[in-house]
Amino acid sequence: MTENSSGSSSADQSTRAIDEVDTRTQAQQVQGEDAPAPQTQSGESVGRRFMRVDDERWGYDPAEVDDFLERVDAVLATTARDPQSAPGVGSRQVRERVFDRVQGGYDPAPVDARLDELEDELADREREAFISEHGPERWEEHLELLGQTLLGRLNRPHGERFRRPSQRKQLGYSVSDVDVLCDRITEHFRSDEALDPTLVRKAVFRQAQGHRCYEEQQVDAFLDRVVELILALR
Repeated sequence: MTENSSGSSSADQSTRAIDEVDTRTQAQQVQGEDAPAPQTQSGESVGRRFMRVDDERWGYDPAEVDDFLERVDAVLATTARDPQSAPGVGSRQVRERVFDRVQGGYDPAPVDARLDELEDELADREREAFISEHGPERWEEHLELLGQTLLGRLNRPHGERFRRPSQRKQLGYSVSDVDVLCDRITEHFRSDEALDPTLVRKAVFRQAQGHRCYEEQQVDAFLDRVVELILALR
């Protein structure tokens, strides 16, 4: 993700995706002292899950965040540890979720931290469900194929790992910044050293233009698959 941006699947699906592609007071949080806060289905006040930023600052849209987290909570509340029990909500959807920004919205930092926790929990469930249905050998095959796909791109020369924008003035991620991160990921994978997903999740790249940048969408898709593998290997 860029510094000023808002910032599972099989190995074949991963390949296609890669290639195609402070604090407010109580009075400030409630609109009016006498007006009761609207309630969600779970009974929790709308827009009250997280602290908000000051009115002049931009944060995540509380309604969007609350709605999405309610859907994830519903999945985690199910007794069946089956990711298909609530189609459309899984670790990948949590990882890729982007919220609109509004003035006085939720502080992004604690929201992002919560999403990371939920992604980890959902990934654990998905692994268990896969192994239960297909067996541990198929799971190992899946990881091996995914790892080979990722290493195939990581092993490319500097400056050639991802597509460049089709237009000269188009903005993207700095080639040098992305390559530095890719080198670090490669070192971890080759050493079999456990890699903290935060290294990838919190990566920030400078913006560049034209031939000095990589296409953002392709880089993001690749890094999503890297996080997927990191969580699967835990």
